[in-house]
Amino acid sequence: MLRSVATGLPTRVVIIAFFAVIVLPGTIFASVLISRFAQAERSRFQQEAREVASTAASVVDQHIRGWQATLQTLGTSENLRSGNLEAFYRQALAVKTFIGADIGLRDLDGQQLVNTRQVFGRPLPLTPMGVDRQIISSQKPYVADVFTGAIANAPLVAVVVPVSIGGVPRYLLHVSAETKLFYDVIRTVTPPGWFVAVGDRAGVYVTRSEQHEAFTGRPGVPAFLKKAVGREGTFVGQSALGEDVLVGYARSELSDWLIAANIRQSVIERPLREALQALVAGGAMALLVASALALLLWRLIETPLKALTAASSRLGQFSSPIAAPTRLREFVALRDAMSEASSKLSANSAELEGRIQARTAELERANERLKQEGEERLRVESMLAQSQKMEAVGNLTGGVAHDFNNLLQVVSGNLELLGREMDLSEKGRGRLANAMSGVARGSQLASQLLAFGRRQALAPKPINVGRLIRGMDDLLRRSIGEAIEVETVIAGGLWNTFADPTNVENCILNLAINARDAMGGSGRLTIEAGNAFLDDAYVARHADVTAGQYVVVSVTDTGSGMTPEIMSKVFEPFFSTKPMGKGTGLGLSMVYGFVKQSGGHVKIYSEVGLGTTIKIYLPRSMSAEENSAPDDARPIVGGNETVLVVEDDDAVRETVIGLLTELGYNVLKASDAQGALSIVESGVAIDLLFTDVVMPGPLKSADLARQAKLRLPKLTVLFTSGYTENSIVHGGRLDDGVNLLSKPYTREALARRIRHVLPEATSPEVDDRRASETVLLVEDDALIRMDTASLIESLGFVVVEAATADEALGIARTRAIDRLVTDIGLPDMDGMELARRVRELHPQLPVVFATGRHEVLEVEMDSRTRLLPKPYGAGDLARVLA
Repeated sequence: MLRSVATGLPTRVVIIAFFAVIVLPGTIFASVLISRFAQAERSRFQQEAREVASTAASVVDQHIRGWQATLQTLGTSENLRSGNLEAFYRQALAVKTFIGADIGLRDLDGQQLVNTRQVFGRPLPLTPMGVDRQIISSQKPYVADVFTGAIANAPLVAVVVPVSIGGVPRYLLHVSAETKLFYDVIRTVTPPGWFVAVGDRAGVYVTRSEQHEAFTGRPGVPAFLKKAVGREGTFVGQSALGEDVLVGYARSELSDWLIAANIRQSVIERPLREALQALVAGGAMALLVASALALLLWRLIETPLKALTAASSRLGQFSSPIAAPTRLREFVALRDAMSEASSKLSANSAELEGRIQARTAELERANERLKQEGEERLRVESMLAQSQKMEAVGNLTGGVAHDFNNLLQVVSGNLELLGREMDLSEKGRGRLANAMSGVARGSQLASQLLAFGRRQALAPKPINVGRLIRGMDDLLRRSIGEAIEVETVIAGGLWNTFADPTNVENCILNLAINARDAMGGSGRLTIEAGNAFLDDAYVARHADVTAGQYVVVSVTDTGSGMTPEIMSKVFEPFFSTKPMGKGTGLGLSMVYGFVKQSGGHVKIYSEVGLGTTIKIYLPRSMSAEENSAPDDARPIVGGNETVLVVEDDDAVRETVIGLLTELGYNVLKASDAQGALSIVESGVAIDLLFTDVVMPGPLKSADLARQAKLRLPKLTVLFTSGYTENSIVHGGRLDDGVNLLSKPYTREALARRIRHVLPEATSPEVDDRRASETVLLVEDDALIRMDTASLIESLGFVVVEAATADEALGIARTRAIDRLVTDIGLPDMDGMELARRVRELHPQLPVVFATGRHEVLEVEMDSRTRLLPKPYGAGDLARVLA
């Protein structure tokens, strides 16, 4: 078909010309105007800020200079030179009335002799200042930073002038005034809308023209002070209240104090906002004019645009060319193209519709097949990945635990030997203690990995869970804090269960600590123990449990609860909802692994906002409970028996030999089981075979033990390992009659275990001369309090604990105490004030102050007062409590 020739004015030329003439110049003009206005206002305020700060600094210097002149005049007083201090006091009172500030006189040791705040003759405190020696040697006046007055008990500033008599320094004369005096001074020079702050050399507020009482004596904002470089200048920062401010600062010539004049950015930006409002109003007027012009231009395109828009919805339905009268070239070309497209669409629409329908049906069928196949593949892959992950982690933990525990054993043993062989400083002992703490944490991590992999060596026996929970009351309350209410409910007629008691305690403690974190440190924790029967219906819904009788332990909290998504992941290793660095993510994994290894079952019930209940099901045992006495935890000396050490790791072997030799034992060594058997067959007398479980070579450690027992029937065998494999552990449990010492172990654990397994072992006597002496321990940190109480009890004392000073005073009033150990920084009272009040009740009471500082000037040391720097160990406590 023929197309008409496109003639007329192009549409885009009209539109581009419109925006070029109206919009672009207006935008450029507005940007330049706003930029220049803002720059001018900023420069004006910066200059004004410097001027206000300099004026305030001059006023401050004027007052300080007046005080210096007054002190220098008083320093020439004949009463002072003749030693007539009472007459000098009356003279100082007269001057106080004139200058509005107090006057004090001290000797060179800092003892106050005269102070116009007190009536002459009353005892005055000793108030040395750190700069006294500097003032005496320089013989120049000095302006002190903000300090708390011993008599006024309020933030003060002072000017100190040395006084010499006969050319020899004799006194330190000072003027002291409350910081509010400078508040009154700077307010007179503070313009409306501004506020001025004065800070001393240490960055502490002297005063602030706004909210003086709230800021005086408080530290300034570090980021703010860091920007105030040089004698004067300006910068933009944030005030102590978090407001954006423009700051002009200057330093006092006499005191080097920082005087900062501040104006809020909102005040500076107010004129700019007003200008922008005016600009917007003018822009609106310009927009109205531009709109009128746009209407005129729109008429050129409105008619053809409407015609073509209506025709576009009927393409393929026209029998003749589309009619759309227009003089614009682009619309003519578009009209002809639409007419041609309509003709083609009309011819091909039937065929195209058929093809679309066929292709759509084919794609729907293919999409449904892909969806089904994808869901099945994801389900299979998820099950396979979970199975492979759990198996891989289980296999990995064995090898990692063995090598890692060997390394920890080398570190632990050598650290203990080093601590005993060297005379370490306080800092050295602290570092040694930190290193041992790291070993303990590493050992705990390896133990958690083994528990998750169900590869730890369990020593199960018939136990009564109710009795075990009651025995944990004190440990639970120490671990989760006093803000959480703990309730234990033990059902009557509770069955026994067959489990490892130590791991059961660890499970309950882990669940209690998780509950504490979920409750944010306060709430209600309920621990219940009862009997349960899981029937076939329950088992059908849970594939990992067997029907039967169980002892169930329930731990319920009133915390935040969990969503179903989180509950599905809580038993996965390293999964944690706690912030980074607040947990390993192995606590619940350890619980899960131990319960499964014990033939039990774990179930979680939780609702967001209501709390969580975790139930542990342990199989019922028909055997009677075994009551075994706990191991003696006191340090135990060694013996003179002969020990054969079998260890393939050279470093571990040498470390163990060093520990045993230091304990007094005769030591034989072998690097493998075959070598050890040769020593046994040689006929040498051996009392104890101490062998690693995992050994290289064809002869395994269990076979070595059996053959050695055949040749030496009275031989005692003690196994050690960080990973037991299956040689002495079957079904996750130690074989009957097997003694195992898990790596890493301490010197005390090694000595105690050896003395326990040797038949002729006898526990050494422990000095109990202090068993009747009571120590009152006051510490607000629950973990530190629990550890310290254990250390003091190991020294033979009876320990009474208190978390606050008020609780400690209540104990001191109701019972006899022989010693007081208290932290200095308590939440409700200073530790030194607590000691003073307790000594009013017990005058001759020895007091030990525990603090992170190595020197506390406020503590007056005497024969009844000791200082215990943190961190400390049993030796440090023994020294200060001796």
